[in-house]
Amino acid sequence: MKVCLKVMGERLLARVAAEVARPDAAFPRQLAIHVPLHWQIEALPPHLTRASLENTQPHAAVTLIEARHAQIIEELWSIGSRDYHAIALEQRNDEQLAPVVVVIERELPTSRLLEMPAIVTDWVNGLDAMHELARRVCAILKRQPRIASRLDNSRLSLVVESRMLCHGDDSILLTPSEVAVAELFLSRFGSVVPMEELQLLFRLAGRSTDGSNVRVTMFQLRFKIEALTHCRYTLTSAYGLGYVLKHGKAGDAASSGRGLNTRQTAN
Repeated sequence: MKVCLKVMGERLLARVAAEVARPDAAFPRQLAIHVPLHWQIEALPPHLTRASLENTQPHAAVTLIEARHAQIIEELWSIGSRDYHAIALEQRNDEQLAPVVVVIERELPTSRLLEMPAIVTDWVNGLDAMHELARRVCAILKRQPRIASRLDNSRLSLVVESRMLCHGDDSILLTPSEVAVAELFLSRFGSVVPMEELQLLFRLAGRSTDGSNVRVTMFQLRFKIEALTHCRYTLTSAYGLGYVLKHGKAGDAASSGRGLNTRQTAN
C-alpha cells in the first residue's frame, strides 16, 4: 500500500525524508503483518492554501505541516472557517482532503492545543519526534474507512456456526473438534495455551486426551491455517509447554497453498 506524506516546511521535509530512508526507520514498512507500506514524500509550497490540504493522489495521503510559529495555526483556522462545510464533508467521506498533522517546533500551552481548528487531525510537539509522528500517522491511516476495511479482511477469524475459518476472501471448513480448538487459540492469540488446558478441552468434548491425539489435531489445524493464510499465521509448539497461534513467515501462495482448495470439505 502506497502512502504519500505531503510535507510543508524545509526542516520537517529533510527530517522526514532522512527518517524514511533509514533501514530502521520510525515509519514502518508494513501497517499489518501482510499489508506492506511504501512511503512517498511530496514537498508542498511554503504558503498554506486549501490546495495544500487536498489529496490529488490515487492512494492514501497525510499532510504534515511544520509550525514554526503560531501564524500557521491561525492560517489553518482561517482556511477551516472559510471552507468549513466543504472540508467537513470531504473528510467524512474520505475523499479529497488528506488528514492534517501539525508538527510544532516547540511545546505550546495546553489551551492553545485544545483550540486547534477542526481540520487538524492531530499534532506532535518537536521536529525530532519522528517515532511519535510515525505512530500518529499510522493511527490515522488505520482509522480511514477503506484501509480499516482492508485490515479487517486480512485478519484470521472464525465463524463458529458454519465452522469456517476465514482470512480475507478465502475460507476453509474445520472439523467440529478443530472449531473448539481454533476458537481457543484465536481468543488467546500470541499467548501459549498450556497442554493441560488443551487436554481438558478434549476431555470435555469426549475425545481422547492421549498426547498423540492432541498432536495430530494440532498438526491438522496448523496445516489448514498455513494453507489458508499462505503461512502468514501458524500454530507452533512452545517447547513442550503447549501451543501458540502467532504470525508466521509469510510465504509465497504457490508454495504454501499448492494443490489445496481452501473451500474444501473437512473430513
